[in-house]
Amino acid sequence: MAIGSSYAAGLGIPQQHGACGRSNHNYPHLVAAALHLDLDDVSCSGAVTANVLTTPQGAQPPQIDAVTPDTRLVTITIGGNDVNYIDTAIECGQPQNEQTCAESVDPATVDAAFAVLPQSLTALIDTVRAKAPSATVVLVTYPRLVPPTSCPALDWSPAATKLLASMGQRLEQVFLSVARQTHVRIADPYVLGASHGPCAPGPARWVAGLVAPDGFAYHPTAAGHVEMAKLVEANLAGAG
Repeated sequence: MAIGSSYAAGLGIPQQHGACGRSNHNYPHLVAAALHLDLDDVSCSGAVTANVLTTPQGAQPPQIDAVTPDTRLVTITIGGNDVNYIDTAIECGQPQNEQTCAESVDPATVDAAFAVLPQSLTALIDTVRAKAPSATVVLVTYPRLVPPTSCPALDWSPAATKLLASMGQRLEQVFLSVARQTHVRIADPYVLGASHGPCAPGPARWVAGLVAPDGFAYHPTAAGHVEMAKLVEANLAGAG
């Protein structure tokens, strides 16, 4: 079972299918193929944690509805939209907003969103466990978007780069904290991503910049999904 937003769905990665920007080469499909598992992928671009637990997303029912007592593995990548991380990245990359984007973000609003995210993710994990007591749960972090040194591929002002670097780091820390507290597994592409962001060359680029040769702006590339899948597989094998 794959739960998540566009970073799980594989927005823009060929081949796309369905109404949610899902790819049949996203990391959940790659994991399922490698481990010879049947996959129910309900990840959906734009989803927030409420769209997993209680709130339909357009015609899509809450993602948790797909979890059953027979579910044996659940991968989860969600939460970035709860704190407006990806929308902020895209907005700050637009030429007309580049110099003003960071200044328009209210720090108190960001802090409030981050304050409630751990509770939302914990509730999600608790609900998965209630519905599928035998399932292994793997949190998969958002790959690192902002490298240590910026580059033109990001198309952000220095202030926006600093803001988004902070948001990405805070998001990963939430995932690590929730994983520790709930005793679920975690696959962490963020921690390996310093040299694999939008500034990296070719196959080493796990996340696109504003211009995406595959995938979507500021989202995982096809290579990124391959690496995310490898981390999940290694974790399940006891190596990660």
